[in-house]
Amino acid sequence: MGATFDRTRLELVTLDCYGTLIDWSGGVRSAMERTASLHGCDVERLVRDRESSDEREVQGGYAHYSVKLAASLRHAAACQGRDTTNEEERAFVQSMATWPPFEETREALERLTAAYQVAVLSNVETRVLRASLEQIGVEVNFVVTAEQLRSYKPARAHFDAALERSKRDKPRALHVGASLFHDVRPALEYGWNVAWVNRAGRPAPADTIPSLEVRSLRELCKALLC
Repeated sequence: MGATFDRTRLELVTLDCYGTLIDWSGGVRSAMERTASLHGCDVERLVRDRESSDEREVQGGYAHYSVKLAASLRHAAACQGRDTTNEEERAFVQSMATWPPFEETREALERLTAAYQVAVLSNVETRVLRASLEQIGVEVNFVVTAEQLRSYKPARAHFDAALERSKRDKPRALHVGASLFHDVRPALEYGWNVAWVNRAGRPAPADTIPSLEVRSLRELCKALLC
């Protein structure tokens, strides 16, 4: 645990979706393993190279996330001398809405929505996020997507929109995310209380001190609600 916050004042919990609620890494690996042009590639390297490309893509000009996701797959393939087809890229992008939630996600969201105003902040298209939340089966108060804002995290538009729509201020809000790049570092920079869902137990960077560090959403609920 890093810098603490007063949880008794907490009224709004915002969460990233992919990597936090949905098993992003597992979904990416499964989709890559089904891509014929990538058979025989180093899958872990594909995952790393695609993630690096994604971080560059979301810092560029706005385009639908499906375009950026396809571009990141092409880049990862090219790093190992492969070319993906348009059909493979389309299948990879379309599979995203079916990637499964983590085992504890539904129960955790049920507990959080019973106690707080809850929103999901995501870089994807609205319809894709809605499909993922439908799969989880818990209704949240509102969503903020890159498609709505024409802006991607780590830019601050998602965070500002969440405060505006919730009618809450930052001392009463907590942002929850697994990605240091997309969620934890920017939310801290913008003055939010932040919970880092560090599922892999990675060492925390010295310059990044979240309000809470947990290994799962179940542990998050224990910290906030018990």
